[in-house]
Amino acid sequence: MNTWWARSTTFALILTLLAGCSSGGGAGTGSSETPGNSSSSSGEKKSLTFWMKKQMFDAQNKMIEERAKQFGEENQVNVNIEFIAYEDFYPKWSAAIESSTPPDVSFFGYQEVGQFYGRDVLEDVSDLVAKVEQSNGEIQSSLKQAISFEGKQYAVPFWTESTALYYRKDLLQAAGYSEPPKTWDEFREMAAKLTDTSKGIYGAGMGYGKGNSDAEWLTRAIIWSFGGSLDTKDGSTVIVNTPETVKAVQFIRDIFKQDGSTPPSSIGWDDSGNNKSYLSGQSAMIFNVGSLIGTLKNDNPELYEKTGIAMLPAGPAGTFIPGISNNLGIFKASANKELAREFIAYMTNIDWYGEWVLNGAPLTGPIYTKLADEAVWKEEKNKGFVDSIQNFAFLGFPGAYNPKAGEVYNLRYVNDMFQKMLLEDSYTPETAVKDLQASIESVYSK
Repeated sequence: MNTWWARSTTFALILTLLAGCSSGGGAGTGSSETPGNSSSSSGEKKSLTFWMKKQMFDAQNKMIEERAKQFGEENQVNVNIEFIAYEDFYPKWSAAIESSTPPDVSFFGYQEVGQFYGRDVLEDVSDLVAKVEQSNGEIQSSLKQAISFEGKQYAVPFWTESTALYYRKDLLQAAGYSEPPKTWDEFREMAAKLTDTSKGIYGAGMGYGKGNSDAEWLTRAIIWSFGGSLDTKDGSTVIVNTPETVKAVQFIRDIFKQDGSTPPSSIGWDDSGNNKSYLSGQSAMIFNVGSLIGTLKNDNPELYEKTGIAMLPAGPAGTFIPGISNNLGIFKASANKELAREFIAYMTNIDWYGEWVLNGAPLTGPIYTKLADEAVWKEEKNKGFVDSIQNFAFLGFPGAYNPKAGEVYNLRYVNDMFQKMLLEDSYTPETAVKDLQASIESVYSK
């Protein structure tokens, strides 16, 4: 589901491994350089290097390349672009920081913004965020929150991705339901009713393989919605072992063990498990980002027509969606900070940006509040994704993001807890949450 979330190598470890490595900030394989006239005293044009995350949709990558070329032509600048797969970013960032040759503008997930802010290597771009909003309109507040520290912004939001509920409209209707579940209690009830083991159909496509990031995020969404936490309020005091967290864990366990609403193999699923289960007709409801709906539309139009999309259900504390925030930022060591600011402002111009987002909808969500009101986001299959943005919560919740929260996520303590609890009847939710508290405390106490 969330390829963006497959960020499992810690920054500190990679810095240790790559200490002393060097990397130029210029273009590498797959880069694009814009032509133009000389503008410097030496007869050479200025250059700007941009590291961008390669998008799933080629049309979006082409638009980025063309927009950057246009900026170069208008400003007499050579723009060198590298489209980089997410898993390749960490070594490049680390080597560039060590050699003081970072790109002028780089993609960052909010986790990296937090990590690099903590290392004091990012520019404060609060004034740029204000300028972008003044020119284009309000940026959705949840996205700004993710990259704000001590009241300042250290990146500019560029796009978002949302997790939503996928459900089989035909199966729900056959079971007597006219709408998808609005609460987790309704979800559990529907999942049980939709399960028909004689036909190999299960209501809840949820899995808990060791490396399953989908499970980590869905568990957080449920725990948050029950009023629980997997982190701290103040960045130090762990508040996991609470009645609310225990109740949420009990709720999830009962869907598996008491109701039997999940496929038998789900305890071993990786991130592709829920996708495959839904595509094969095994699961009636799953949770996924917008990439799956694109797959359905292109490869399985019949199932596409039977699929509904809705926001994640609410718990007693409300609706919480694991937020995905993708941003553009500037390293302090950038050689062209002012030019980098101009470039980011250019790339976030709403007229061009709105078209770029449309080419990736519903996987690519808009940063601007008013774009969320456009017709494309009112469509049945898209609305649930954009509506979710206002309910985003991030690692560290209910506190701000911090690297320790990212480390807890990477260690997959939550998945370990559920695997043990689902396999051992004597391992109760109360004991499991107590053990989870101890594991998370060990991370924060380092």
